[in-house]
Amino acid sequence: MKNKLILYIAMSLDGYIADKDGGIGFLDETPSPSPDLGYEDFYRSVQAMILGGKTYRQIKNVLSPAQWPYEGMPCYVCSRRQHPYDSNVQFTSLPPGQQLLDLISRQHKGTIWLVGGGEIVHGFMQANLIDTYYIYVMPTLLGNGIPLFPKGFPQTKLRLESCKNIGEIVELIYHKAVL
Repeated sequence: MKNKLILYIAMSLDGYIADKDGGIGFLDETPSPSPDLGYEDFYRSVQAMILGGKTYRQIKNVLSPAQWPYEGMPCYVCSRRQHPYDSNVQFTSLPPGQQLLDLISRQHKGTIWLVGGGEIVHGFMQANLIDTYYIYVMPTLLGNGIPLFPKGFPQTKLRLESCKNIGEIVELIYHKAVL
Protein backbone atom coordinates (compact mmCIF):
# COMPACT_ATOMS: atom_id res chain seq x y z
CA MET A 1 0.00 0.00 0.00
CA LYS A 2 1.36 3.41 -0.98
CA ASN A 3 1.40 5.95 1.80
CA LYS A 4 -0.84 8.94 1.33
CA LEU A 5 -0.01 12.31 2.86
CA ILE A 6 -3.16 14.28 3.70
CA LEU A 7 -3.37 17.88 4.83
CA TYR A 8 -6.51 18.10 7.02
CA ILE A 9 -6.88 21.62 8.40
CA ALA A 10 -9.24 24.52 9.09
CA MET A 11 -8.65 28.13 8.15
CA SER A 12 -10.38 31.48 8.28
CA LEU A 13 -12.09 32.76 5.14
CA ASP A 14 -9.08 35.02 4.54
CA GLY A 15 -6.63 32.09 4.67
CA TYR A 16 -5.24 32.08 8.22
CA ILE A 17 -4.84 28.98 10.40
CA ALA A 18 -4.22 31.03 13.55
CA ASP A 19 -4.29 34.63 14.70
CA LYS A 20 -1.05 36.64 14.88
CA ASP A 21 -0.32 35.22 18.36
CA GLY A 22 -0.90 31.61 17.28
CA GLY A 23 -4.37 31.42 18.82
CA ILE A 24 -7.10 29.35 17.20
CA GLY A 25 -10.07 30.53 19.24
CA PHE A 26 -11.89 31.45 16.04
CA LEU A 27 -12.38 27.71 15.42
CA ASP A 28 -14.54 27.46 18.54
CA GLU A 29 -16.65 30.48 17.61
CA THR A 30 -18.50 28.62 14.85
CA PRO A 31 -21.29 26.35 16.07
CA SER A 32 -20.27 22.74 15.58
CA PRO A 33 -22.32 21.06 12.90
CA SER A 34 -23.66 17.59 13.36
CA PRO A 35 -22.01 15.34 12.35
CA ASP A 36 -18.44 16.37 13.20
CA LEU A 37 -17.15 17.22 9.68
CA GLY A 38 -16.09 13.59 9.34
CA TYR A 39 -13.17 14.13 11.71
CA GLU A 40 -13.71 10.92 13.71
CA ASP A 41 -13.81 8.78 10.55
CA PHE A 42 -10.76 10.57 9.18
CA TYR A 43 -8.82 10.15 12.44
CA ARG A 44 -9.58 6.42 12.52
CA SER A 45 -8.07 6.12 9.01
CA VAL A 46 -4.75 7.72 10.02
CA GLN A 47 -1.65 5.63 10.80
CA ALA A 48 0.68 8.51 11.78
CA MET A 49 0.80 12.30 12.14
CA ILE A 50 3.34 14.99 11.27
CA LEU A 51 3.37 18.28 13.16
CA GLY A 52 5.61 21.32 13.07
CA GLY A 53 7.29 22.39 16.28
CA LYS A 54 5.08 25.44 16.78
CA THR A 55 1.92 23.38 16.31
CA TYR A 56 3.22 20.79 18.79
CA ARG A 57 3.92 23.49 21.39
CA GLN A 58 0.49 25.07 20.84
CA ILE A 59 -1.22 21.72 21.44
CA LYS A 60 1.02 20.70 24.36
CA ASN A 61 1.14 24.02 26.21
CA VAL A 62 -2.10 25.80 25.35
CA LEU A 63 -4.82 23.60 23.85
CA SER A 64 -4.34 20.42 25.84
CA PRO A 65 -1.74 20.83 28.61
CA ALA A 66 -3.29 18.21 30.89
CA GLN A 67 -3.38 15.31 28.42
CA TRP A 68 -1.99 14.69 24.95
CA PRO A 69 -5.08 14.45 22.68
CA TYR A 70 -3.51 11.94 20.27
CA GLU A 71 -2.58 9.28 22.82
CA GLY A 72 -1.44 6.10 21.08
CA MET A 73 -1.13 7.72 17.63
CA PRO A 74 2.43 7.82 16.21
CA CYS A 75 3.29 11.54 16.07
CA TYR A 76 6.39 13.01 14.45
CA VAL A 77 7.36 16.58 15.32
CA CYS A 78 9.65 18.46 12.94
CA SER A 79 11.59 20.95 14.98
CA ARG A 80 14.94 22.67 14.96
CA ARG A 81 14.55 23.32 18.72
CA GLN A 82 15.50 21.02 21.54
CA HIS A 83 12.49 19.75 23.49
CA PRO A 84 12.24 17.82 26.73
CA TYR A 85 11.50 14.13 26.28
CA ASP A 86 7.85 13.41 25.51
CA SER A 87 6.76 9.78 25.21
CA ASN A 88 3.83 10.84 23.02
CA VAL A 89 5.92 12.06 20.10
CA GLN A 90 9.12 11.44 18.18
CA PHE A 91 11.13 14.57 17.46
CA THR A 92 13.06 14.86 14.23
CA SER A 93 15.30 17.52 12.79
CA LEU A 94 14.77 16.14 9.28
CA PRO A 95 13.31 18.84 7.07
CA PRO A 96 9.85 18.27 5.58
CA GLY A 97 10.35 16.22 2.46
CA GLN A 98 10.89 12.81 0.98
CA GLN A 99 13.49 11.68 3.52
CA LEU A 100 11.09 12.29 6.43
CA LEU A 101 8.18 10.71 4.58
CA ASP A 102 10.33 7.64 3.81
CA LEU A 103 11.27 7.32 7.50
CA ILE A 104 7.63 7.40 8.58
CA SER A 105 6.50 5.15 5.71
CA ARG A 106 8.84 2.36 6.82
CA GLN A 107 7.01 2.25 10.16
CA HIS A 108 3.44 3.16 9.19
CA LYS A 109 1.70 2.08 5.97
CA GLY A 110 -1.33 4.05 4.83
CA THR A 111 -2.58 7.52 5.62
CA ILE A 112 -0.29 10.10 7.20
CA TRP A 113 -1.93 13.27 8.52
CA LEU A 114 -0.05 16.49 7.96
CA VAL A 115 -1.44 18.50 10.87
CA GLY A 116 0.35 21.81 10.32
CA GLY A 117 1.32 24.56 10.66
CA GLY A 118 2.12 26.78 7.76
CA GLU A 119 5.89 26.25 7.71
CA ILE A 120 5.64 22.46 7.61
CA VAL A 121 2.89 22.64 4.97
CA HIS A 122 5.18 24.89 2.92
CA GLY A 123 8.03 22.36 3.19
CA PHE A 124 5.93 19.44 2.00
CA MET A 125 4.47 21.57 -0.80
CA GLN A 126 8.02 22.47 -1.92
CA ALA A 127 8.67 18.75 -2.31
CA ASN A 128 5.25 18.16 -3.98
CA LEU A 129 4.38 15.44 -1.43
CA ILE A 130 0.85 16.35 -0.31
CA ASP A 131 -1.61 13.98 -2.00
CA THR A 132 -4.93 15.32 -0.68
CA TYR A 133 -6.02 18.64 0.83
CA TYR A 134 -9.01 18.65 3.21
CA ILE A 135 -9.57 22.33 3.93
CA TYR A 136 -12.38 23.58 6.15
CA VAL A 137 -13.13 27.26 5.64
CA MET A 138 -14.55 28.91 8.75
CA PRO A 139 -16.92 31.89 8.49
CA THR A 140 -14.45 34.27 10.11
CA LEU A 141 -12.14 36.96 8.74
CA LEU A 142 -9.08 37.41 10.95
CA GLY A 143 -7.40 40.23 9.04
CA ASN A 144 -3.93 38.91 9.83
CA GLY A 145 -2.26 35.92 11.40
CA ILE A 146 -0.45 32.77 10.39
CA PRO A 147 -1.32 31.90 6.78
CA LEU A 148 -2.08 28.36 5.70
CA PHE A 149 -0.01 28.93 2.57
CA PRO A 150 2.93 31.22 3.39
CA LYS A 151 4.49 33.22 0.57
CA GLY A 152 6.90 31.40 -1.67
CA PHE A 153 5.14 28.06 -2.02
CA PRO A 154 5.36 26.51 -5.49
CA GLN A 155 2.55 26.63 -8.01
CA THR A 156 0.59 23.43 -7.46
CA LYS A 157 -2.10 22.00 -9.73
CA LEU A 158 -4.99 20.42 -7.86
CA ARG A 159 -8.15 18.58 -8.86
CA LEU A 160 -11.37 19.32 -6.97
CA GLU A 161 -13.02 16.22 -5.50
CA SER A 162 -15.81 17.95 -3.63
CA CYS A 163 -17.05 21.22 -2.22
CA LYS A 164 -19.93 21.37 0.22
CA ASN A 165 -21.22 23.39 3.08
CA ILE A 166 -21.63 21.81 6.47
CA GLY A 167 -23.63 24.31 8.46
CA GLU A 168 -21.66 27.57 8.24
CA ILE A 169 -18.42 25.78 7.28
CA VAL A 170 -17.25 25.02 3.73
CA GLU A 171 -15.44 21.74 3.14
CA LEU A 172 -13.03 21.68 0.19
CA ILE A 173 -11.33 18.46 -0.87
CA TYR A 174 -8.63 18.60 -3.51
CA HIS A 175 -6.25 15.97 -4.85
CA LYS A 176 -2.84 16.55 -6.35
CA ALA A 177 -3.34 16.71 -10.12
CA VAL A 178 -1.72 13.87 -12.02
CA LEU A 179 0.11 15.35 -14.99
